[in-house]
Amino acid sequence: MQIDIKKLYDKYLTLNIPNRFTLSEIHQTITEKYNAEKVDLELFSDLRADPYAYFDTAVSAYSFSDSEAIKKLSELNYTKNLSVISWILNSRDNKYLTGGTMRGESCVLDLEIAIFNGMDEEEKQLGNLRFEEFLIILYLTGHIHFNDDPLIKELKSRYREGYYLRYFGHDNGSGKYLYK
Repeated sequence: MQIDIKKLYDKYLTLNIPNRFTLSEIHQTITEKYNAEKVDLELFSDLRADPYAYFDTAVSAYSFSDSEAIKKLSELNYTKNLSVISWILNSRDNKYLTGGTMRGESCVLDLEIAIFNGMDEEEKQLGNLRFEEFLIILYLTGHIHFNDDPLIKELKSRYREGYYLRYFGHDNGSGKYLYK
């Protein structure tokens, strides 16, 4: 399977994808695309005891419980996750994401979080494997899409089978990659 990075790049240039999403852009994206519901942060107060959750900088929490949203969020998982997924967002400046904690499993949400964090402008050039993989995660999550595209189904299937990316999302250590 050959991924046409130039085609992804050309399409990317025509889109208005924020390089780094603000918290309000994240809210808009996940509520519209995945039917996320903003929930009371105190539902996750047990994270105060987790030193890796940085709950002191938690600013919002979302629940993904809609069956269609769970289906979308689980489509890259090795096994289908049919339970609620939650995400607690951290921000030190109340403008941009600085971390977060996910409850439940979602390879798609992992990739979305990487997209929300963006890339440094100097990295955004063809030939940079990290940027090329960034274009692929935009494609896997539907930010970049093409009409009547037979490749996307095959690419998602390979991801579920254990072909991953070097810089983004899950990796099982197999050394099998979607790209290069």
